[in-house]
Amino acid sequence: MLTADENRLRLSWLDDALARFEADNDAYVPGTRSLLNRIVPAPALHARLINTLSMLEHSGSHKIMATRHSATIDKATLKHVAEEAQHAWFMKRQAERCAGRQMTYAAGDLLAPASARMYFQRLEAVVVRLLGRQCGSQAAYLYMSMIVEFRALWFYRLYEQCLKWAGHAMSLKRLIGEERHHLIDMAHRLELAGELSDARGNHFLDEERKLFLKFLGALQRAAA
Repeated sequence: MLTADENRLRLSWLDDALARFEADNDAYVPGTRSLLNRIVPAPALHARLINTLSMLEHSGSHKIMATRHSATIDKATLKHVAEEAQHAWFMKRQAERCAGRQMTYAAGDLLAPASARMYFQRLEAVVVRLLGRQCGSQAAYLYMSMIVEFRALWFYRLYEQCLKWAGHAMSLKRLIGEERHHLIDMAHRLELAGELSDARGNHFLDEERKLFLKFLGALQRAAA
């Protein structure tokens, strides 16, 4: 168990990293908010966005199961994969409510699907390429998950604001709370493994931002 001082140090690092992330992404808030404000009032378009988020959450849970299936898998990882699958189910249910029909992960039911999948795959490639020879698969899983959670928190908070402004019934409060818990947990586990590095974290976040901007541009074109 971490001491109070160790816990404060961990949270201090994460708070600083989150503050840097917010500052580095501040210029992209208006464009993201404008996109969401255009999509949310349009049920057919909105359903495709929600279903795309479901697909991304499902991809995350599938990736964890595909890479963390050894006999040494721990309870924290099992909890993580279960919650990611739950998020995928929640988003799928909301998408189908919005569309008034069943939806699949086929291209016609998604928004910018190729770019969404590419975002995830290329980010994973960046993490694995840097860590492949230096660290084990556990560190790659933790870093990948942590970096994705930075973006998930940022995006879902903006999305929650837009839903409120539009008077939409869907709430992301529970999901946001769980994503923040995942972020803290990943940082904690990296620190316990002696793998937490500010330089690595900043590099991965810089690369993630480039990939997200490409995905954002694809969403904007798809919603135009």
